[in-house]
Amino acid sequence: MNETISTSVQDTAETQRGSGSPLDGRRVLFLPKNSRTPYFTAFLEKAREKHGWQIAVAGPEDSEQVWRGAIGPSGTYCSVPDFVTHQAWEKDDAAADDLDRFIEHCERASGISASRIILAGERDLGRGFSQPIYHWFHNSMARRVLADNTEPTRIVRRMFAFARDTLQAKKPDLLLAGEWADPLCFTFYLAARQMDIPCVVNRLSKLWSGRCYWSAGQLMYNDLARRDAQDRVAGSDPVSARAQSRIEEFRDRPNTLGYVQKNWDKLDSRGFFATHIDIARVFGVGMRHRIKGRGGPSPKPALRLLGDFYRRKWLKMRQSGFYSRFDESDLRDMRYIYIALHKDPEQALNYQAPFWSNQYNTISLLSSCLPDGYRLLVREHRNNVGRRPTVYYKDLLRLPGLILVDGFDDQFKYLRSAELVATENGSSGWEGLVLGRRVITLADTFYDGAGLARRIEEPEQMASAIVDRLERPSVGNSTDHDRALGCMLDAEWDHSAPLEDAGFEETLGFLSGLYSGLERKSTGKGSLSS
Repeated sequence: MNETISTSVQDTAETQRGSGSPLDGRRVLFLPKNSRTPYFTAFLEKAREKHGWQIAVAGPEDSEQVWRGAIGPSGTYCSVPDFVTHQAWEKDDAAADDLDRFIEHCERASGISASRIILAGERDLGRGFSQPIYHWFHNSMARRVLADNTEPTRIVRRMFAFARDTLQAKKPDLLLAGEWADPLCFTFYLAARQMDIPCVVNRLSKLWSGRCYWSAGQLMYNDLARRDAQDRVAGSDPVSARAQSRIEEFRDRPNTLGYVQKNWDKLDSRGFFATHIDIARVFGVGMRHRIKGRGGPSPKPALRLLGDFYRRKWLKMRQSGFYSRFDESDLRDMRYIYIALHKDPEQALNYQAPFWSNQYNTISLLSSCLPDGYRLLVREHRNNVGRRPTVYYKDLLRLPGLILVDGFDDQFKYLRSAELVATENGSSGWEGLVLGRRVITLADTFYDGAGLARRIEEPEQMASAIVDRLERPSVGNSTDHDRALGCMLDAEWDHSAPLEDAGFEETLGFLSGLYSGLERKSTGKGSLSS
C-alpha cells in the first residue's frame, strides 16, 4: 500500500517535471471544516483553474453542494459515514486485524498514539476528558462514549478505516486542510503520513491580521517563519519600518488580532432572536437529514442547543460573583503572575499541547509555585463564561493566592502590570513580550523564533524557573528585545500571504515551494524544507 502511494507521487512528479509549477496536474484531497468555507471554496476553484487540480473533498453528505463548484466536473465528493454505527468490516476478523496493523504502523510512523485523536475530540468523541470542566450539548456520539468508555476506541478504528480506504481510492498527491486538530482530520493526517502522502494546512497568522500561511508541521505553526526569525535574530538583518510601526502601535493602543476580534464581535452581536433563528435552522437541517434518509454523522441536536443557550444565560448570572475586576492603579500596586485561560476545549491545548490540556492542573501547579507576596491572577476566557459547572470555579478559588479575573474585562491592563506572564502556548505570551513583560511558556509557540520567552520543558522546573525569571529584569536590553520582536514579525510577513482573493497567486506560490520540498522528501530526493 505504501509503495503504491509513493510510486503514484513519484510518477506524477516525473510527468510534471519541467512544467510551470510543481502543483500542476495534482490530485488533491481536501478536508473541510465549518470555518473559512468561503475562503477554501474560492481557493480550490482558483487552483483547479490555474493548475488543473483533480480535487476530491471528504465531508458530510449534506455539504456536497457547498463544495461542488470548487470540485468541478472532474472532482469527487466522499461522504463521511456515521462513525457511531457499526461498519461491515467489523464482522470480518481478518479485515479487523488488517486495520489494527495499519493503525499500529501509523502510530510508529508518526510517534503519536491513536488515543491522542480521542483527546482532540473533547466535545464528543473524548467527552470523558472534559465532562467535569465544561458544559457542552450531548450528541449521539457523546452519549455513547460517556455510557461506555470502550466506545471511543471503536469510533477511532472506524475513522482510520474510512481514512485508509479514501486515501487508497483517491491516491492524492497532496492532502490539504485548514487544520489537523479535528479528530477525523487528525486521523487522515496520521494515515497519510504512514502512506507517504504530503500533508499541508492553511492557517491564519496570529501575528498579522488578514494574512495566512502554509504549514507542513504537525503542530501547524509557521515553521519557515520561526526558523527564519531565529536566523535573523542571530544575524544582522535590519527590522522593517512596518514591523517597528506594528510594535509601537500595539504598545500605544493594544488590540486583539483581527480575526479573533471579528469572532468576538459576531458573538456579541447575536441577540436573543438571532440565536433562536439559528437554532431553528439547525432544527430544519436535522429534519431534512431524517426525512431524506441521509447517511453520515447526525446534525447538531437543535433542542440540546436551545437548552445549552438558556443554561449558559443562567450560569452566567449565577457565577458572576466569582469574577473580580481591577483598575490599573490597583494592578500597579499588586505583585502578581498572570495567566489567561484558553477557550475550553481548545485545539491549542488538546492538540498542540496535550500535556497541559487540563487547565485546572496547570493553574494548581502555578499556585503551588507562587513566591512570597505574589498573587496568581487567572483570567477566564470570555467564550467559557456560562459554560463551566459552578463547582469548577469553587474548586479553583480554593487554590492559594488565586484571583479569578472577568473574561470580559480588558486583558491588556492585566498584561501591562504583570510581573510575569505564564502561558501554555497562547497569544498572551506574545502580547506580554511586546509590552515588555517577563514570559514563561509551557509548550511550543508561534513566536518561538523571537527567542525571548523562557520555555519550561518539565513541570518540576516551574518553581525554579519562576524564581529565576523574577530575579532578572523584564527586559535586559530594550534594543535587542525590540529587534527580536521585529525579526519575528518580518519573518512571519515574508512567509505568509494576503487572505483576499487577490492574494491567491501569492498563496499558491508559497504552496508550490513548500510542496517541492515535501515531494523531494517523499521520493527520497531531498529533505523537508519546512
